[in-house]
Amino acid sequence: MSSPLDKIKPNVREITAYTLAPLEAPIKINQNENPFGMPIQIKEEVLRRARNYDWARYPDFVPTSLLKKLAEYAGWTPDGVMAGNGSNEMIQSVVNSTVEKGVRVVLPEPTFSVYRQVINVAGGEILSVPLNEDLTFNIPRLASKIVASKADLTIICSPNNPTGCVIYTRDLTSLLRNTDGLIVLDQAYLEIGGENFVPLLRQHKNLVILRTFSKAMAMGGLRVGYCLAAPELIREFAKAKMPYSLNFFSMMAAEVALENLHLLRPQVEALRCERERLFSELQKIEGLMPVPSAANFFAVRTAIPPKQLFEGLHACGILIRDVSKAPMLSEYVRITVGTPEENNTLIAALKEIFK
Repeated sequence: MSSPLDKIKPNVREITAYTLAPLEAPIKINQNENPFGMPIQIKEEVLRRARNYDWARYPDFVPTSLLKKLAEYAGWTPDGVMAGNGSNEMIQSVVNSTVEKGVRVVLPEPTFSVYRQVINVAGGEILSVPLNEDLTFNIPRLASKIVASKADLTIICSPNNPTGCVIYTRDLTSLLRNTDGLIVLDQAYLEIGGENFVPLLRQHKNLVILRTFSKAMAMGGLRVGYCLAAPELIREFAKAKMPYSLNFFSMMAAEVALENLHLLRPQVEALRCERERLFSELQKIEGLMPVPSAANFFAVRTAIPPKQLFEGLHACGILIRDVSKAPMLSEYVRITVGTPEENNTLIAALKEIFK
C-alpha cells in the first residue's frame, strides 16, 4: 500500500520549508523589523475604531477605502492596487497566477528564499543569476539570462534581502524594454532606501511592484502588503488570492498609518541615521566586513564561523540571522539595525567576541 505522502507533489517534497528557529532574546535584530514600533497615537486610534466595528461581520470583500489611500500614497490608480496578508501573499498570488510546469523564472541570488519556495511549489523552472562578488546586482548577466531564456517572470528584490543592494531606474528600464515577461520588483524596504519605480508603471505594462507595511511602517505583526500593477494584471492576480485574507483590524491599522505618516517619518529617518552609525562601527571591528546596504540590515562577513558568531551573540541576549546556507554567503550573518541602545549593546558584544 502506498503512503499518503505519495500524494504530495514531488517538487514540494524535495524542498525545505521556510522556517525560523523559535529562539528568544532581549535584543531581537534578526527579522528586519522597525525597532521603534508603532507610535502610540496610531495604536490608540486603531483601537478606538476597532471598538466600534462589528466583529461578527466579515471585512469588506474589496477594501475600497484602503485601496484609495494606498493609490494616493503610491501615486497610482486604485484599480491597479491589490492588498492582502503581507507582501508574501502578494508574491504567492503573482506566482500562482503565472507559474506552472515549464514556466521559466529568473532570480538574482542570493535573495529572499520565499521566492524559490513558492516557485518550486508551483512547478516553475528557476534560472538563478549570481550577484557580483561585492553582492550587487550583475545587470549585464541578468539581462542576458532574461533575454536568452525568454523568461516568463523575473523577481528582483530592491533593496535586496539579505544583501541590501538596489537596482537603479536606468537598469530596470532597460530590462523592462527587452522582455515581454513580467518583472516583479519587491520593494519591502522602499521607505528606508531605494528608488520609487511607480512612474515606470505607466510606460511598462509588464512591471509589478510589491510593498509591505511590515518594515518601515512598523506593522510586521498585522501582515499588510500590497501590489501595484496595470489594472488588467491586478484583476488576474486577485483570482489567485484567498478572499477576506486581510482582516478588518489590519485593514484599519493600515488606513490609520497612511493618515498619520507624519508620525512614522521621523522614525524612518532615525532608522537611517542608526544604519549609517552602525555600519561605521561594524567597519571598525577587526574580523567583520559589513556590506553597504540601502535597507535596515547588513550582510556582514565574519572571520569566525557564522554559527559560532550567532551562538556567541545569543549567549549575550542578542538574536541575529545566520544566512550562511544561502548562495555566496557561507561566511555571512545578517544584522538588523536596532534602537541606539540595542546597537550599542550589539557593538560592545561584538568587540568582546572579536577581541
